[in-house]
Amino acid sequence: MDFILTIGFLILLFLILDARRRISNLEQVANLSAQNIPATKVTKKQVSQEQEQEQEPALGTSSVAQQKGKVQQLPGSGVDIGETFVTWVKQDWMMKLGALLVLMAFGWFVTYAFLNNWIDQNGRITIGYIVSVLILILGYWRMGKFPKQGGVFLALGSTAVLLNTFAARELYDMFTPLIALIIMFLSTAFVGFSSVVYKRQPLALAGLILAGVAPMLVNSADPSFVGLFSYLLVVTLGTIWIVLLTGWRSLTGVALVLAAAYSAPYLTPTSEILGIAGDVSRTTQLLYSFAFAVLFFITNTTAILKLKGKDLAPDLIIAAGNAIFVLSWILAAGPGEWQSLIIAGWMVLFALGGFGAFFITKKKEPFYVYTGISIVMLGAATALELHGYPLTVAYTLEALVIPIISYGLLRDINILNRLSLLLVLPVVMSLQHFTTNAWHTSLFHKDLALVALVMVSVAIMGALSYAIKSSDRAGKQQPEYPLHMLHAIVASLYAYAIIWLWFHVDSISDDMGTMGSLVIYTIVGIATYFFGLFHAKRGTRIYASVVLFFVIARLLLIDVWNMALTGRIITFFLVGALLLSTAFISRNALKKRS
Repeated sequence: MDFILTIGFLILLFLILDARRRISNLEQVANLSAQNIPATKVTKKQVSQEQEQEQEPALGTSSVAQQKGKVQQLPGSGVDIGETFVTWVKQDWMMKLGALLVLMAFGWFVTYAFLNNWIDQNGRITIGYIVSVLILILGYWRMGKFPKQGGVFLALGSTAVLLNTFAARELYDMFTPLIALIIMFLSTAFVGFSSVVYKRQPLALAGLILAGVAPMLVNSADPSFVGLFSYLLVVTLGTIWIVLLTGWRSLTGVALVLAAAYSAPYLTPTSEILGIAGDVSRTTQLLYSFAFAVLFFITNTTAILKLKGKDLAPDLIIAAGNAIFVLSWILAAGPGEWQSLIIAGWMVLFALGGFGAFFITKKKEPFYVYTGISIVMLGAATALELHGYPLTVAYTLEALVIPIISYGLLRDINILNRLSLLLVLPVVMSLQHFTTNAWHTSLFHKDLALVALVMVSVAIMGALSYAIKSSDRAGKQQPEYPLHMLHAIVASLYAYAIIWLWFHVDSISDDMGTMGSLVIYTIVGIATYFFGLFHAKRGTRIYASVVLFFVIARLLLIDVWNMALTGRIITFFLVGALLLSTAFISRNALKKRS
């Protein structure tokens, strides 16, 4: 309370001194006119430019001079950075020192009056509100010419209202939580309104933060979920109103952070056990979260559509944050049997938003982010319904279908290649199916079907990418990265693994299985090498060389020690004969090319 009164009297002193400074400025302007200095040197246009530079006025006066056509800035114009606080203190320093001593004495007098109950609690709170409102009015008035200075006063006045209301609740129990929250909100709403009138984004941000802090100062003994989130919903609507009028998109992100921060206690697994779940059902809480998510989605999508050629990074980050927000609420408060269906609904919404934003703006970033969100939600819904073997199959089919559908709609090979990386997840999940006991007992089983499905999916994606690249004669469908080669390598590794496991079932001896596998690897390596040679594909030849190197290395480092003599002789003879035959293939190829 003493602090608020002190601030109030400081402001009163500042107004008196500022009036004195303005009179001095007018006298100096009159002197300039008498000396026939062109009045056009100080024009409305110049004053407007000075205000746009947002330099605050010094509180003292200085001399006015003119040298070689350059006019020194008038005191109080907001441009002369030489008029610092020290300059202000030097001028009329005795008067200012006396005012400071009188102000300190008055502050002590007010404190003494409080301690001796000369002013009761109602009077203290009333004085606090009067001073706070005066600071707000002063800030709004100063915003006209000095936005930065006025913004400081507005933020200070709103903070004073919050602290005064908190003191009334905490010390004197004067208001109900609802009344206290309304008072705090009105002060922050005034700050937001002023930010729109004078186009000051930092002021809007300060008002939004103060509005977010207000519920923590209410000190409610029995907090209401509906009351709290209804208040946050009103704050969010006000924020969206400011964003639509001004285009300050970052405010939407701050509002999302506030909603997520107040949601965090309700999203923990132990919230119901600890009694944090609130005074309403989880369904009601989920509906409130949907209201926030819809508002953020509409605002964010609208911003993306408006800013066709501008930086979309803030909006895309907000979109991802909004998806995490709604997905967290669904997993925490959604009915178990409906969670996957609800997630699927939001998945469709984000997917439509991504495709719509791409077709309207022709920018790929919204598509990538919204589609990525949809894919994550699809994965979450799938994981809720399936487990183990069926889950891997579902992920494989989804990772195969999504890139193909996306390419069919957008006709962009780079989108196809990037979305094909979704196959990384089923590839990783399928690795454990290579080590099951089923491979030792039979040739056909569900583990084989699963890894074969993954292998075929990867091969299809690589073949599709290569076909699109090869058929494009105008060069419009040339990929940024040759991912079709990566797909081919991964699919071939799956094929090699399947061949190895097939030849090592219990009904076949290890030596025979190793011999059969290595012979097949050698044939594949030789055929691939000459394919690359005939078609001038250096990458293909390198790949074939690596395969043949693996075969030779295994023969010399492992099988020469482990295999029985008979198996060793047959294996080395067959592999060597295949490699020797390349001499005749190479000779015939040279004859044809010559």
